[in-house]
Amino acid sequence: MTRLTKASMLPVLVLVLPVLALTSSLAHAESEAYGGVGIGYSTFKIDTIDFEGAALATRQFVGFRYGKYVALETGFINFGTVNDQIAVQFGQPSLNEGVKTSGYDLTLMGRYPVNKELAAFARVGMLRWDSRAELEGSPFVAKQDGDDLIWGIGLDFRGTQRVHLRVEAEFVDIEFANSWWVLTTSIMYGFPLGQ
Repeated sequence: MTRLTKASMLPVLVLVLPVLALTSSLAHAESEAYGGVGIGYSTFKIDTIDFEGAALATRQFVGFRYGKYVALETGFINFGTVNDQIAVQFGQPSLNEGVKTSGYDLTLMGRYPVNKELAAFARVGMLRWDSRAELEGSPFVAKQDGDDLIWGIGLDFRGTQRVHLRVEAEFVDIEFANSWWVLTTSIMYGFPLGQ
């Protein structure tokens, strides 16, 4: 059995370090800081009270992409106010209920460049959300918050060197809803770091 010593490791390091340095410099040359705003559509349903609705959604985000394949992103999503009618008691008229939700997310993104203008991506992370529910004619407001999983898929179209158009679908695992998803289209502006 051969024992590794500092002397025997030296030739390996001499070969590996330039490769790592080249990879790192290539990744840095393609790195980018970016920010964007988007608008779209969110929908969710709660089976226990037969509640289902949709609303206008908006988002703002900033991120850092390292190389071609990995990015870290944080942002704010306003899911809007979803309204629906719920039955309070048998034989009684249903009442309007509105649920307003927003949250901050932090996600890790993996990207696959299809060509110079188009990249597909998937991302996963955590969403810190706050929700308020108001029942028509009632002075009471129910509040709830939590931390839950958010994940999504999408396409990133590079219009110019710095301007991107992003289309994505996100799925939110908020505990009080049986299903929740968001579709958005965003305009992004990037700041290349290695050029």
